[in-house]
Amino acid sequence: MSEQREKLLEINHLKKYFHVKKGLLHAVDDVSFYIEKGETLGLVGESGCGKSTTGRTIIRLLEADGGEVIFHGKNIHDLNPTEMKEFRQHVQMVFQDPYSSLNPRLSIFDLIAEPLTNIPEYQKDKAKLEARVKELMEIVGLSQRLINAYPHELDGGRRQRVGVARALSVRPDFIVLDEPVSALDVCIQAQIINLLIRLQKEFDLTYLFISHDLSVVKHISNRIGVMYLGKIVELSDYKDIFEDPLHPYTQALLSAIPIPKVGLNRQRIILKGDVPSPVNLPEGCRFAGRCFKAQERCFKETPELREVAPNRFVACHFAEVKA
Repeated sequence: MSEQREKLLEINHLKKYFHVKKGLLHAVDDVSFYIEKGETLGLVGESGCGKSTTGRTIIRLLEADGGEVIFHGKNIHDLNPTEMKEFRQHVQMVFQDPYSSLNPRLSIFDLIAEPLTNIPEYQKDKAKLEARVKELMEIVGLSQRLINAYPHELDGGRRQRVGVARALSVRPDFIVLDEPVSALDVCIQAQIINLLIRLQKEFDLTYLFISHDLSVVKHISNRIGVMYLGKIVELSDYKDIFEDPLHPYTQALLSAIPIPKVGLNRQRIILKGDVPSPVNLPEGCRFAGRCFKAQERCFKETPELREVAPNRFVACHFAEVKA
């Protein structure tokens, strides 16, 4: 990035495990990164890699099993109930499925107004509450005629706009966007992405954009982190990720993106083998069993996330070796 900005959020050695019948499931395992104020960090990876759990743990929808989440200089795990209530107004989340995340019994007005009912100024002034709801609907591009409609009466794009309006209602600094367009048609995806970009500029928002689709992440992210089995394997500026990916897993993900221009050639990397169980993790690098660069060291020694160039981080013993 061209200029250093204030670090709004710092994640240090974050861990989140789940107890299952076969042992301990390592959903988020020693993850560290930062997000600067006003930027978008894209977090990508296969289903089950831990990216959504990372987002939920950061804002304490799930309690962490270790590590720190520093927001505005404070570790959120040390906050008391009063401080947590204030923290909730600064962070919000937009969920993947706009249908299941909205209460079907509430009208659009009630859904958008619901977060505001915890704020005293709106509890005492119903006219002010109604005016704020209408303002939010206008901001996200929802027609006023839908104010008394219900979620089932809207299409997916409009339902997601309701989710975005709810997130914006308390004027947050930071929003976790958990696959916000994956359940939508392609043309609607573009509309929601453009809406999110406009809102970010207008309200100086900071995003964590979670997705399995690198081509979507490219259009909105300043930097991109790639996750595999609970760990960050590459973290860099989006241009570096797309022009010169260093980790073999990132290279394989990029090779799977269709090229729209006729005549361009790109070698498709087919990963062999199965994804290891997040419960019984293999020794050494978790990607070694599927990696085309793997050597004996990879099966014995876990690679650390290291800085190989300014603001370029990769967890691979042989990242500099060209295949």
